[in-house]
Amino acid sequence: MKKLIVTSAFSFFAISAFSQVDKLVLEQKKKEKEKSDKAITDPKAGAKSSTWLDRGKLYDEIARLYTEMDSSAALVAYESFKKAVEVDAAKPGKVTKEAQKFLTGGTDESGVNLGTALVKQGAEKFQTKKYDEAIKFFNIAQEVNPKDTLAPLYGAYSAMQSQKNDIAATMMEQYIEKGGKDAGNFALLAQLYRIEKKNDKALAILDKGMEILPASKTSFKAERVNVLLDTQRLEEAKVGLNELIDLDPKNAQYALNLGILNDNEVQQITAEIRKLAETSKKTGGVDRKIKEAEETDKVFADEVKRISGLIAKQPKNADLKRQKAEVETKQKENKVALEEAKAELVKTKEEIAKLGDTSAKIAELNAKLTKAREGAKSAYDRALKADPNNYDALFNMGVFYFNEAVEMKREVDAMDMKDYNAKGKDVEPKVCGKFKQSLPYFTKAKAIKEEEAVVETLKQLDVILKEFEGKKIVCEETK
Repeated sequence: MKKLIVTSAFSFFAISAFSQVDKLVLEQKKKEKEKSDKAITDPKAGAKSSTWLDRGKLYDEIARLYTEMDSSAALVAYESFKKAVEVDAAKPGKVTKEAQKFLTGGTDESGVNLGTALVKQGAEKFQTKKYDEAIKFFNIAQEVNPKDTLAPLYGAYSAMQSQKNDIAATMMEQYIEKGGKDAGNFALLAQLYRIEKKNDKALAILDKGMEILPASKTSFKAERVNVLLDTQRLEEAKVGLNELIDLDPKNAQYALNLGILNDNEVQQITAEIRKLAETSKKTGGVDRKIKEAEETDKVFADEVKRISGLIAKQPKNADLKRQKAEVETKQKENKVALEEAKAELVKTKEEIAKLGDTSAKIAELNAKLTKAREGAKSAYDRALKADPNNYDALFNMGVFYFNEAVEMKREVDAMDMKDYNAKGKDVEPKVCGKFKQSLPYFTKAKAIKEEEAVVETLKQLDVILKEFEGKKIVCEETK
């Protein structure tokens, strides 16, 4: 399970030390604590609601001011106030009312504040990495003060540290529902949803964040794009990246990411087109195999007939019989190959039939390919406009032109001599031009950062361009 790291948000809670407390006051509180602890063991005192109310007030004070005396004093205070209510449940009075007030977030002149006491000691549990105990304190703090946003927030942080992401998400939801408006916490909740594969919830909370906190719109949109990429909703991710570029045109990373997204699509579509084209051409190859096998079968049949005629004239000629047996064996092998080729043809035709109209599909994919290529180039241009020295944008733009040249060269290499003489010679200068277009981008990228990838690519490019030069092909650069 993925763990989110949260920097402690509890530094403003000062943990009181004995050295900071007046020794006389401390001794007095210790005596009061001992007296209270003893009182609840006495049947008569323990039966009085006032005993439990006083105990709750004392332990609330210990939690807030003398925490090292009892690191769980706030829980004792909470249980004591509950006991005060319970003792007089049959006939509620003034004590019950006061205890109930404290249990619902009320205070008095002496400073009783159970919600604060619980959050404070919960924070201390967090600081000592007792995360499960901290969650308990923050949960009760929410019960005491349902409108408070600190308890669910810090409870969420504690749950994240103990990798209880479901609890963390629930508590962060409560924080937001109660009016919490920190943009970072909206983003944290979205990350929690992503970890649990609840991507629709992640998108919803980010949309809510944009609505409530418009000043953080850009950061929410950026996180939204990450969610869309996670779920392969690539077209929506592209829209989101375009919106981010409009919001922050000087941020080269947004444009670079959009370029990479389009570039990946170019590679994917190119592979699909190649696969369709190869599949649609398969029958031609199989047809040739069948034709060759049929012609070979006729040759073998004629040879068997010829040798059989000779044997009829020389029935005792062992060599002729051996020759006939060898030819018949080869004929049988050829027949097996012929049947296999026919079966392959049937299978290939079935595959092609399943693909439907491959020509129409290839045309559709080519339209998408053009759009993706234009999108990639435009995005890299925008990235370089924002940051002309962006290594990744320079390298990727170089790769863009280099790959275009490779695809064009692949088409030329696949031509037979007739096609090459008809149009291949006119394409080669354009292929050279595409390779040459990539050169300034790789060169500038190398000047910025001499990484192995760009160094090796430049070496390869130098060899390619020299080959064209050796063929006396003049490069034609196109847009």
